[in-house]
Amino acid sequence: MRNVWRRSALMLLSAAIIVVSGCGPQVSQEQQQSKQQGIPSTNGYAADRQKSENLNGGMANGSSEANPGTLRVQSTQDEVTIPLVTIGGKDYVIGSDFAHSLEYNYQWNAGSNVFQIGENDATVELKIGSTNALKEEVPVTLSDPPILQNSQVHIPVSAIATLFSEEIAYELRGKNMVVRGTDIAAIGAIDGPEEANTGSELDFEDDPNDPFKGDEGTDPLEAPTANYLDEPAIPVIKNIDMNALIRQGKRYLGIDYLFGADPYPQSGRFDCSRYTQYLFGKQNVKLNRLARSQAKQGVFVPRKSLRKGDLMFFYVPGRFRTNRTVGHVGIYMGNQKMIHSSPLPKNGVQITNINKAYWKRTYLQARRVAY
Repeated sequence: MRNVWRRSALMLLSAAIIVVSGCGPQVSQEQQQSKQQGIPSTNGYAADRQKSENLNGGMANGSSEANPGTLRVQSTQDEVTIPLVTIGGKDYVIGSDFAHSLEYNYQWNAGSNVFQIGENDATVELKIGSTNALKEEVPVTLSDPPILQNSQVHIPVSAIATLFSEEIAYELRGKNMVVRGTDIAAIGAIDGPEEANTGSELDFEDDPNDPFKGDEGTDPLEAPTANYLDEPAIPVIKNIDMNALIRQGKRYLGIDYLFGADPYPQSGRFDCSRYTQYLFGKQNVKLNRLARSQAKQGVFVPRKSLRKGDLMFFYVPGRFRTNRTVGHVGIYMGNQKMIHSSPLPKNGVQITNINKAYWKRTYLQARRVAY
């Protein structure tokens, strides 16, 4: 009876876990996507999932059932346990277990043997049998390669520190990886009510001198909050018509979100950074592939001096990840509106009013990549 309850609880957990992240798709969509990508269910995997479920106690480590789109206050005492799998004398974590437990999105391409994982776009890319990996578009060398076992991607424990040490805090306890929770203040639902500007430091404001003001709107920008902001800025690229860029962006309203999407002409879909890259690319402005890499381009702009076309960057809240790394990007339209590709609060390319607690508090910074 207890095992039945735990299995039921884990199903509820899986249905909510990615919703809490604010920028990742619901697990039901992700599972469907994974099935399409060729990740089969196997007896070996089921056994590993059952072990994980038994260790974690089902819903005890899940997200809020009442409102999974709301950030909750967490204690640093919160922990999630991910079982290790020993193969050939080396310890591994199952890639999908790791992603689900820590509220990441993932995609497995059986044709290319590539496993991608990240928040709203694929910040880490692994290839089965290879020690060559990508982290934020930068090549890294792993001590041991990921492998495929029971038709599931297994990531060597030795690679976790290389790939995720800046995002999660964990320790190894016997045959388990225990990830510690973070202190996250309650923020509110991603589709919560709008807030009137009161002069707060969190309010977004438009630059009154925006040359494109009046046609659509501008993007809010804020002061540096993370180490990567100390890196030298890449010079502004060129002058473009921001109103034309935003009009172009509206043509794709409703186009579905897809984590790790290939270029739009091939996939017909966008993730957050693929969308911004595509729109600016049509204006002959070259952006990097990932949101974190795009956050290093252009020049910093204060959140009180936003202009149309500014790139806005946010962290994706989660129980076990830092809130200091970029996880989502959108394009400011002015008047506290942003156009972006996301599965939430709707699915796909959408226009969102950012004058809400959720967006104000998850905001990191903005960059101006063109004038």
